[in-house]
Amino acid sequence: MQAQEAIAIVGIGCRFPGGAHGPRKFWDLIAQGTDLTSDYPEGRCNVRRFYDPNPQKPGRMHTMHGGFLPSIDEFDYQFFGISRREADYLDPQQRLLLETTWEAFEDGGLLPADYAGKPVGVFIGAFTLDYKILQFGGHHLDGVGVHTATGTMMTMVSSRISYIFDFIGPAWL
Repeated sequence: MQAQEAIAIVGIGCRFPGGAHGPRKFWDLIAQGTDLTSDYPEGRCNVRRFYDPNPQKPGRMHTMHGGFLPSIDEFDYQFFGISRREADYLDPQQRLLLETTWEAFEDGGLLPADYAGKPVGVFIGAFTLDYKILQFGGHHLDGVGVHTATGTMMTMVSSRISYIFDFIGPAWL
């Protein structure tokens, strides 16, 4: 039998569709019965290219509605000590994780500097490579730059958090 250690959640940072920035705002909107979904944001993608009203048609989507995070292109890269050049290649998932990690510290009343150089573990689940595909343009390498690998690979997500906050514990994806 393995020994079990307690885990405490002391702070939370999160983003939800519909502008629900943070757990309290999310709860308020849910409690009010607010629909947090919307039509595809203008400029997000050519949604008509992939749309077909027939749900049986393979390779197509049959909705023009979804849950979208607003302003994912707005990121204060300087706050995290990231250059503009690197930030241009940084997947929005990494940007959001940096922001919500900082917010979790704030929510818990913790100072990130107090954990720098400490054995803090970062465990993250991440999945899609949409931003990487956009950089590659689907067919060529014109969008690839020196920061593409560290900015778009999901294997770097937990390591990015560890690096920025100077955690020396495990960083697992």
